Amino acid sequence: MTTTSTSDEELMAAVKADDLDQLVPLFERYHGPLFNYLTRLTNDRETSEDLTQTVFERILKYRSSYQPTQPFKAWVYQMARNVHADYWQRRESCAPPMWTWKKWSAQAACAARPSRKCE
Repeated sequence: MTTTSTSDEELMAAVKADDLDQLVPLFERYHGPLFNYLTRLTNDRETSEDLTQTVFERILKYRSSYQPTQPFKAWVYQMARNVHADYWQRRESCAPPMWTWKKWSAQAACAARPSRKCE
């Protein structure tokens, strides 16, 4: 299978059929655009690299769910949106409750101004 004239859909159909070597041209075609897309969403290049890697891991993991009649580009960008949403959901669930931030903020303000009465 030549990769220069092979469509994304044909390459992904081959990946789905366990011809994993065909993931290489898809990676070469989509790594940069996906990284740029995720960088615009996160404003963080390091996080975007991690998320881009996760997208390609999910392509392998969920390759059996790919429908060759569906455009590969739409499928992979939906996957990238889901990876981004999962990242923010995990990030928010790891954040301390808001009252902790308020309490910390009040304590920091007291420490900065010792003449102020603090609780």
